[in-house]
Amino acid sequence: MPAVLEHNSCPPRIPTERGGRVQSNRRRYTHTIMAMRAESILAHLRVYSIYQKRKTTINHAFASALAPSWTYSPIAMSQALSVLGQSADADLSCVYCDALAETWDHLTGLVKNSELSGFGHQLGNLVPCCRHCNSRKGGKDWALFLSEEIPEPRRSKLSKRLAEYQERFANHIDLSAAQARHPDDWTRYDSLRADIYRLMQEADRIAEKLRSSFSSPGA
Repeated sequence: MPAVLEHNSCPPRIPTERGGRVQSNRRRYTHTIMAMRAESILAHLRVYSIYQKRKTTINHAFASALAPSWTYSPIAMSQALSVLGQSADADLSCVYCDALAETWDHLTGLVKNSELSGFGHQLGNLVPCCRHCNSRKGGKDWALFLSEEIPEPRRSKLSKRLAEYQERFANHIDLSAAQARHPDDWTRYDSLRADIYRLMQEADRIAEKLRSSFSSPGA
């Protein structure tokens, strides 16, 4: 039988209209957790690969370093939040479910096919978000996330609002233009990333040899 745990954090977001503004349903709820079995330990007994586990992290780091960022402006911040129906003078709400915001979500992810893509760290690509929605959205594009998670009629209204927000306050990254302006630097940048991959793979091979020198319990 599955164990049932009553939990207060990250409740399912069920938007309801109140006074012209969407509010989040924050009532208590029960969260069902499946009982853990002995075989689940196998996930912790696998050999760790630096390259396999951290390649995506390296890709994201190299893309983040290239991504254009926004110089903070209180006026622009206020104008942008007004498009989202929010105020810079008040606590921010998650654009997806209207719960209290806890972080900032990239509407369009930084990396696509292992390369920098989208809009980077510009104002129009960053929206206030709760951790629950941020986790559920992950690297999905905002339009796909809305189609999967937000019901109508809220979806259409929010989609129009986010599209205007991104169009007004972010410029799409032109990767090909940047590569044409600095071809040598771009080639070197890619080669440095490849060097890191090779070093990670070498470290994996050395780690395999070093592991063999450790005695196992009962050996």
